Amino acid sequence: KKKAYKIIYIKIMKDRRVILRRHCPFSTRKNSFKKVKTPGNKIKIQYLTKKISKVVCAESKKKLNGIPSPQSLCFMRLCKRKKKISRIYGGHLSANSTKERIIKSFLLNEKKLVKKYNNEKKKSSL
Repeated sequence: KKKAYKIIYIKIMKDRRVILRRHCPFSTRKNSFKKVKTPGNKIKIQYLTKKISKVVCAESKKKLNGIPSPQSLCFMRLCKRKKKISRIYGGHLSANSTKERIIKSFLLNEKKLVKKYNNEKKKSSL
């Protein structure tokens, strides 16, 4: 019985060993692969492609709608107006964060004007 177990174990070990088909032998992110059994009962490698991430808002970290992923070849061939949205901070910030920024700047400006008005009023009363 012990010999039978050893033979099975050796067969499993042989199945796990695979040969990399590309030049780079190192376990890098681009070199990731999955093992697939062929009809001839051999294990071969299928290289996996990297997932391309979508464009993300710089503040809220949400995906921006209407913009294709920038690393694809299709994106490089697109014209300028299709690569970004025609708005302030177009392909960089989402609509909500842009809206918040505009409101924030407006309120800061109002605050400065009120402060200036109050200082003038104090000077005139003295």
